[in-house]
Amino acid sequence: MIRLATAPDAWGVWYADDPRQVGWERYLDEVRDAGFTATETGPWGYLPTDPAQLADELESRGLSICGSALVHPLAPTDALDSLRPRLAQTCQLLNAMGAEWVVLMDDCGLPTEGQSRALAPDAWRQMIANTTEAARFVVEEHGLKFTFHPHVGSGVETEEEVERLLAETPADLVGLCFDFGHHAYTGADAVAFMRRHATRIPYYHFKNVDPVLLKTIQDNNIDYITGFQSGVMCELERGIVDFAEVKAFLDAAGFDGFAVYEQDMYPCPPDKPLPIARHNRAVLKSLGL
Repeated sequence: MIRLATAPDAWGVWYADDPRQVGWERYLDEVRDAGFTATETGPWGYLPTDPAQLADELESRGLSICGSALVHPLAPTDALDSLRPRLAQTCQLLNAMGAEWVVLMDDCGLPTEGQSRALAPDAWRQMIANTTEAARFVVEEHGLKFTFHPHVGSGVETEEEVERLLAETPADLVGLCFDFGHHAYTGADAVAFMRRHATRIPYYHFKNVDPVLLKTIQDNNIDYITGFQSGVMCELERGIVDFAEVKAFLDAAGFDGFAVYEQDMYPCPPDKPLPIARHNRAVLKSLGL
């Protein structure tokens, strides 16, 4: 069964505290009002991190937590020194909330002029080693489930890099949080990739890409941050990915897990996200979700 959720990203939330973002109380109210019943936590400290307080706030709105996403530099040799404490606090909160999914992304920013986004061979090997050890920490020490989220602009962006990551990490530890929007943004066929690798994908981010804006971004070599701010991540029925086809495939495959609705739009006016979320919830309902 496909279980729907959303995430603070769909409300333009990328940071624990930013005056351009909606506050956490309004966010939870609007998640409920949009018709969702589960959410990721967003960046650590955005939602309350005290388990009792968070449980009360969620219960009062009929909501639950499905998981947490962390963004962290994964290629440095000492990455785990700072990542392990972050994972530990996240896992403790998720266990207290009865949630089970940890989503890890490589930290990314615009490369300095003249530098490539792609990781050098030594950095790639270190990233794989750190990712595997992080997964082991989450799964074996905390009893939760671990997924890696490829991300535009990061060390794992292209389809070739995602394929390589899957080949070089243990399948029993590392699943894929597959984000349709980020995969399609690179020019790859996200639905075809999903079909090939469904057994490694226990967790989805439902997101879509406007083909007209994407072509403009590609033709003009626009950086991804500017591209995201242009509105290239669009409503679910308007983009490249056919979510009716996705739904049919997941149903036929007997998928039992979360599909998390997102729409990258940081920063955005505070009144913008709720109407879009309501619209996308209606689209998902029309698909039988």
